[in-house]
Amino acid sequence: MSDIKAKWIAADWGTTHMRAWAIGEEDNVLAFRESNEGMKDLQQNEFEPVLLRLIESWLDDTKVTTVMACGMVGAKQGWVETPYLKTPCVPIDNNQLTTANTNDQRIKVHLVPGVMQNHPADIMRGEETQIAGFINKNTNFKGVVCLPGTHAKWVNINEGQITSFKTFMTGELFGVISNHTLIRHSTSIKGWDQESFEEGVHDGFKNPGLIASNLFSLRAESIVNNLDRDQARSSLSGLLLGVELNGAQSYWKGKNVTLIGSELLSNNYHEGLKVLGGESKLFSLETATLSGLSSAYGDLISG
Repeated sequence: MSDIKAKWIAADWGTTHMRAWAIGEEDNVLAFRESNEGMKDLQQNEFEPVLLRLIESWLDDTKVTTVMACGMVGAKQGWVETPYLKTPCVPIDNNQLTTANTNDQRIKVHLVPGVMQNHPADIMRGEETQIAGFINKNTNFKGVVCLPGTHAKWVNINEGQITSFKTFMTGELFGVISNHTLIRHSTSIKGWDQESFEEGVHDGFKNPGLIASNLFSLRAESIVNNLDRDQARSSLSGLLLGVELNGAQSYWKGKNVTLIGSELLSNNYHEGLKVLGGESKLFSLETATLSGLSSAYGDLISG
């Protein structure tokens, strides 16, 4: 058993993954744990046991420990559905937090609501917390934040509010195409070729209407011209990102975009934008997530 006892606990619970941090008296991270038990694999009555397996050693049996959670845990198929805030809106409204029913008296779990947009219809869960954390660290920010991921978000921020956003399923498409189509026979699992990636970005951006043909060409090139598997994987990534960057031009052209995502994905987006003359800088995903949940916790206990 751990000797670490948390003042409160931060949790980012997505579709495929769950991360938890034990937070100390000085709002410092005491410990971190993660699990592959994401929302998509759990029934409603399984969320509390999964959470407890991860955090139980951090709990003090003599008090109630607050857990602040964001992400798909608050989806309709999650632990308990949290209503969406509607744009334009602040990323986190503490009056709209949802409390999960728990059997264990040592925890009280608050879920952060997602954000929705009516026209064009769009939704996010989890990214709003990262946006809130970024705004906390950059209070006068006005501009665009991009959150690369399974479903990448391009977000306009003004005066501390999310004013509009657009989602691209690029990450999910990459996973589906590289694992479940004939292209899987031509791509590597982890390899990388930067030149092929950059050429793919160019091609996808210039000719988005040819994407279905260019994808098949990857398979044909591997058979006809012995295209290397790492090159094919990198070309696929570049092509899909190029198509996304074509569709997201109004968000990044002539602007300096802030990227909040995993280091690997953020670097890909940074390089992809650079190829097309775009500017971007990286902001730590963990810093953004913890800052967002920390401010929500602070508002909760002070309110």
